[in-house]
Amino acid sequence: MIYRGACHCGAVHAEYETDQPVRLRQDGCGFCSSRGVKSASDPEGRLQLTASKRLTRYRFGHKTADFLICPACGTYVATHMESPRGAIGVINVVGLNIAELKNLPATLTLLEGETTEERLQRRMSRWTPMTLTEAAS
Repeated sequence: MIYRGACHCGAVHAEYETDQPVRLRQDGCGFCSSRGVKSASDPEGRLQLTASKRLTRYRFGHKTADFLICPACGTYVATHMESPRGAIGVINVVGLNIAELKNLPATLTLLEGETTEERLQRRMSRWTPMTLTEAAS
């Protein structure tokens, strides 16, 4: 199934493809919980993010991934990182306003105790192969 969405202003578009049932996750960290984030990923799926402007990147915690934010409307849309298997990511189905997914229930996950290595291993095993295309500036 292919799911499509965009941020509030439409500057960022996403196409998320998965053959698996979508299971959403809510991270209990302050960044995600304050934004009502529901995340989706599938290591066998495909994620394409296209932005008409260069996205704002925000790193916190372990500083191992870029949280991608639309510079026009301020919507957090996805998280991206480079891995040994290439670029991988997780999308925010609420921020991308993906109608079929945004109102589904999500499982609360607390990841605060992870070491950097545990976090990287979890992401590499669960996150979606990702293509990110954005305007130069």
